[in-house]
Amino acid sequence: MLKTKYILMIFILLIVLHAHYRRLKQAGSFSSYIRSMLWDPSYDRDRIKAYDYIRVLAVVFVIAAHVVQSDSEPAAGTSAFMALRIMAVLFLNCNLLFVMLSGALLLNQKEEPVSVFYRKRIFKVVIPMAVYYLFYLYMGLYQSGLTDPKNLLDACRRFLSGPSQWNPHFWLMYVILAFYLAAPFFKVMVQNMSDRLLLSFVVLTFFMNGALSWLPLLGIEFHFVTLLCGWESVFVFGYFWTRPFSSRYRKPFMILGAASFLITEAISCILPDYTDAFLNKAPTMLFMSGAIFSWFTGMEEKLKKPGPAVRIISKYGFSILLIHWYILHHTAEEQLGLYASSWGILGGTAVTVAVTLVLSFLFAFVFDQTAVLCVNTLCSALSRGLGRIKRLRR
Repeated sequence: MLKTKYILMIFILLIVLHAHYRRLKQAGSFSSYIRSMLWDPSYDRDRIKAYDYIRVLAVVFVIAAHVVQSDSEPAAGTSAFMALRIMAVLFLNCNLLFVMLSGALLLNQKEEPVSVFYRKRIFKVVIPMAVYYLFYLYMGLYQSGLTDPKNLLDACRRFLSGPSQWNPHFWLMYVILAFYLAAPFFKVMVQNMSDRLLLSFVVLTFFMNGALSWLPLLGIEFHFVTLLCGWESVFVFGYFWTRPFSSRYRKPFMILGAASFLITEAISCILPDYTDAFLNKAPTMLFMSGAIFSWFTGMEEKLKKPGPAVRIISKYGFSILLIHWYILHHTAEEQLGLYASSWGILGGTAVTVAVTLVLSFLFAFVFDQTAVLCVNTLCSALSRGLGRIKRLRR
């Protein structure tokens, strides 16, 4: 068993070294390759700066939301608890921002074959997600190691079944994966909508999400659950802000977003049991996230070119999102003793978020350039081999 483990480690190391050598040759120089590892080398071309800022903000928000939620139960009944609830309302915009960003990017792309679209997402999203999922299972469940075939089969079953108790935050990644499956078809639908029809669609989704969130408060069970009140509606809402005509609704969304924030904060403090009805996909949260998203996209011409920190976090945003749960709970909290209330609520939250973000990036950088790169390289070689066999049969 030990011999097999070392052979596997050497095999992985050789694959990783070979992959880096090939990439280094393509980059032309060592410095160019290092830069390409840290951020997108095509950054200076037609890249939308606002999206990088939104992605970084969403990453910070999701870490902050989990930092605050982790300390909420111990702080219950104290003045700190109220401060944590207030901050949580703002930070929970993270989920909608990620989904809206996916919609803005995917639904606004040029036409490409469905097979090409899916292949890109398999290598960029599905494989990294699967490798990180395997890491969580290894750390939390597979004491006998990953070389045991039973563990690998069980891992496949668990991955197809959804998030596990060791990585509950993966629910958002499964939602995003579902969008990727539907994106080529949604893209045709929304790109062929007139501005007026798209606006009508968005307005209808607000009403439907409002009914789904608020009618139960009146004792009315709402059963008309369709894509009009699912996460798909948020996906399309992100695309809405890519249309030029949407700029005329920016100011109203700013006002409604601010009002929604104040209302939700008031509900959170006065009637905490009803707070959930104003979060997630409720119109109040949609207005808040819409205000944030529209502000950044509206400031595109005025935004400065992002510096190295923003570009690095933007490039590794997905990996940070995948690993931050482990870093927060097992490193920042258990090993370093960092919590939202460590140095006062504001200081403790800021320090814990910053440490978790930095450590998550460092882990993601190393893990992406080794384990994820290894699996991607093997799958790419397998894909090319199957392609050659297919061509030979013709």
